[in-house]
Amino acid sequence: MKQNRLLLIVLVILAAGISWFIFSRSSSTLGRELQNFSIEDTASIDKIFIADKNGNSSTLDRVNSGSWKVNNKYPVRVDAMKTLLETFHKMKVRNPVAKSLEPKVLRDLAGPVQKKVEIFSKGKLLKTMYIGNESVDKLGTYMLLENSSVPFEVHIPSHKGFLQSRFIVDEDIWRDPVFFRYDYRDIRTIEVRYPEIPEEGFDLSFDGKTLQLSAPGSKKPSPSLDTLRGMQYLNDFRTIGYEYVIVPTFPQAKKDSILSSQPFCYVKVTDKNGVVNEVKGFHRASPGPISELLKSQVYEYDVDRLYGLVNERDFVLIQFFQFDRVLKTRSWLEGNEE
Repeated sequence: MKQNRLLLIVLVILAAGISWFIFSRSSSTLGRELQNFSIEDTASIDKIFIADKNGNSSTLDRVNSGSWKVNNKYPVRVDAMKTLLETFHKMKVRNPVAKSLEPKVLRDLAGPVQKKVEIFSKGKLLKTMYIGNESVDKLGTYMLLENSSVPFEVHIPSHKGFLQSRFIVDEDIWRDPVFFRYDYRDIRTIEVRYPEIPEEGFDLSFDGKTLQLSAPGSKKPSPSLDTLRGMQYLNDFRTIGYEYVIVPTFPQAKKDSILSSQPFCYVKVTDKNGVVNEVKGFHRASPGPISELLKSQVYEYDVDRLYGLVNERDFVLIQFFQFDRVLKTRSWLEGNEE
């Protein structure tokens, strides 16, 4: 009897030990999975590749501590990059995916909704993850790490919403929409032309100390330059951007017609390093009355937006609210108009 009791005690202890070992191993594995999604040192990230199943992709390369380029072509939006890096740093596992949902989640993570994200640090691949749909309650996002078969619900604590939209694949959405961003001290010349009123065009030069205003193409300085207005004008080039890039589905014939017409304005800036940024502005047909109260007041052209061609390359839509700051006239710079 004593021997049976002793054997029973040994079996219970052995079973408890095996259970502890399995649980401990499982918990430590889960612990590693939990830590693997977030990245503590985002400052070490120097390259990010994001792609979807439709053939769209964007490669983000760090230029320096404060700026990035997308697809080695365009500066990246500061706000979008800040959001992405914060997501890498803050996202945590919310829950393991329920076993009953795992097959569907894994199919989705291998299907059309999937986004693949590769993160590099110091030139080496740091992490690869797959981003899927939002969780059933819309508070998490299904994600899977490379070489793992276990998907998780991932979220940012205290953030309500899913994360997939933060992993952008569209180059045009990543692009910084600002085409004029200058410290006034870096500007050397500004050329402005109005083909419909050529007398109001001007050249404004700045050597870092002195401003000089002249008629287009003339070297003769205007004695009437209002220096305070001139300095204000230079400062207005701090941040001027477009609303969005015109989509590829925009009718080609209409685009060709617009760009072959005479622009109504032209602004060209050259900085101290000789780098040039230029924008041509084209009228946009009026969408109709501004409001129900002004049905009788119909304008030939849109009073809120214009088409723009930036550096002979990018066809964009610009708000006058932004662009009007630099659409000044020679008369204004000479103090002859408000």
